[in-house]
Amino acid sequence: MLCQTTKGFWTLSQKITIIQSCVKVSAIIQGLVKGEGVRTDLTIDPRSKALVLNGKPGHLQFYSLHRDKLLYNLDIVQQEYIHEEGLDQFEVVKAAFDTRGDWLATVEERTQKGSELEINLKLWVYDEQTQSFMLNTTVIAPHEDQITAMCFSPSPETTMLVTISFDGHFKAWLLADHSDTKAEGASWSCDFVGGYHHLKPGCCCFSADGSLLAVGFQEVVTVWSPSWELLTTLSQPPGAIRDLCFGRLSCSKYLLGTSTKNQLCCWNLLTCSLEWSTPVDVSLLQADPLSENMAAFCSQSGCSDLFVFKPGEPRPLYSQKALCTGKVQRAVFAPRDQMLESCEEHAQWLNRSQLYFFTQHMDLMTFSTKTEEDRLLASSKRLMVDDSVAVTPFYLLLGKHRQHQEALTNPMAERIQLPQGSIAIKELLYTPAHVLPSASFLCSMFVRSLLISSSSARNVLVFHEISCKMSRKYSQDFDKVINNDF
Repeated sequence: MLCQTTKGFWTLSQKITIIQSCVKVSAIIQGLVKGEGVRTDLTIDPRSKALVLNGKPGHLQFYSLHRDKLLYNLDIVQQEYIHEEGLDQFEVVKAAFDTRGDWLATVEERTQKGSELEINLKLWVYDEQTQSFMLNTTVIAPHEDQITAMCFSPSPETTMLVTISFDGHFKAWLLADHSDTKAEGASWSCDFVGGYHHLKPGCCCFSADGSLLAVGFQEVVTVWSPSWELLTTLSQPPGAIRDLCFGRLSCSKYLLGTSTKNQLCCWNLLTCSLEWSTPVDVSLLQADPLSENMAAFCSQSGCSDLFVFKPGEPRPLYSQKALCTGKVQRAVFAPRDQMLESCEEHAQWLNRSQLYFFTQHMDLMTFSTKTEEDRLLASSKRLMVDDSVAVTPFYLLLGKHRQHQEALTNPMAERIQLPQGSIAIKELLYTPAHVLPSASFLCSMFVRSLLISSSSARNVLVFHEISCKMSRKYSQDFDKVINNDF
């Protein structure tokens, strides 16, 4: 198992813009854009499978992990950014997709000196014609305080978004059904406002089927039904709840949570009791949407460790000590286009998804199997050049690639050297056609000149002498014919 920096690279604003002669932008080549910081979580667009996070100010960038390319930027704030130090402007702090990728929810906020916090909740709908997201609804001041988390319900029956805030409430936003009045378009409204003993909520999570909602209120975990009935409360050792994750597939009966007092807890929802707990400082807990696996990034001695496990099994599937320096604050499982086959036993947790995470130094890292590393190494060798050759982008893109393609299409090309510069070929090309010998006479010598042998040089000389003699003979005969005619 190897941990490596992904092919993507951070750029401040560097990009290659291809402009047509009519001053029209044809294409833009750009990598992962580095903004002032990553405020949103790392999310995956269900439609394009792109990594979505903060980009340039006021935007979300859609970056293709497989193609190592920035697909496009989505303007969320929709205001002109003023480059002035100390000026308070709106920042995108939250982003979430629904399971189908039809809706995108974003939160932007701005804090000005001497004034209250400004918060905007925006709902974006995917447009098939433009192949992008269009603004549908804007909710000004959806909460009285900062929004700490939000998530969409995965239930196929309704389209619902839940937001939680330090104001002590969580709100459910429901997409109205306009099946009878399609001309008016879709709209969102607040369907429910909940709380628990005036405690401040810090995190929330839906179960895989959307039948349960877990909200962490400081040291208490509350579990709610779709009809907003409080089903149960779960307690744990002292410490505020930091993260909540429901188990998936065969582990769907478990609910996992981390606390600020260095505890990782697992509750059994069937018995509403604590299944197990372990003293570990988990900075980030991430669930794989395509398997039962969970990744826990733990901080110890200034470094981050990784543990991949299933909630129902006591032993971890994979662990790596001193993964990187500092704490890992952002991570995501990216689904693969094709499931990996014949992986090593310790790498089978990477069959369906690939884990990406940000280090403290803002390096985007990922895990890959040995098979993937060998494939990348083989592709990089095709771009290797000699030290004596000037390394230019055109040579890298065209030179070696063209030689490799020719070697694949014609395996004999490397062993046969075409005699384009030989004397025999020059004689055939530059000798006048009316003084050349017959084709039957030249055929044997021409074919022999194509063969690579120790006597090739001697054959070329003989061919050259014969050609010269035949040229003089045919020139004399041609002169006689001309004199006789005139």
